[in-house]
Amino acid sequence: MKTKGLPRGLRNHNPLNIRKSDQLWQGQTGNDGAFCIFLENKWGYRAVFRILNTYNVKYRIFSVREIIKRWAPPDDGNNTRGYIQRVCSLTGLGETDIIAVQPSDGDPYNVVMLVWAMAIVENGDRYRNLIDLGEIAKGYELAFR
Repeated sequence: MKTKGLPRGLRNHNPLNIRKSDQLWQGQTGNDGAFCIFLENKWGYRAVFRILNTYNVKYRIFSVREIIKRWAPPDDGNNTRGYIQRVCSLTGLGETDIIAVQPSDGDPYNVVMLVWAMAIVENGDRYRNLIDLGEIAKGYELAFR
């Protein structure tokens, strides 16, 4: 995919805009000063699923609302309320619906759809056709193999 002119998340193969940190993710090739850069989108999605798994396991965060409040907190200048509403509108999930991440927790459909919708919010509806469910599913598989 040509990346010139695309939103930062898609240019960086980091569709959910994971900020750089001391954590070096599998498939990460560097950062742009603020956000991680990945070799391919599937590696960016893999990192997202690992982060969401940490939300479940370490922080006991399971609902759509609480996941997004942590991902895009209002004190970072985000329109968190609008983000939650848009994700729920795109997926049909409710704000209090529980999102279990690990394969042992059951069908990954809801978490894959959550990530799909979050990627649309992060990159803009104009680029919705570039948010590929197959890449997201591959990222999920990579996260838990």
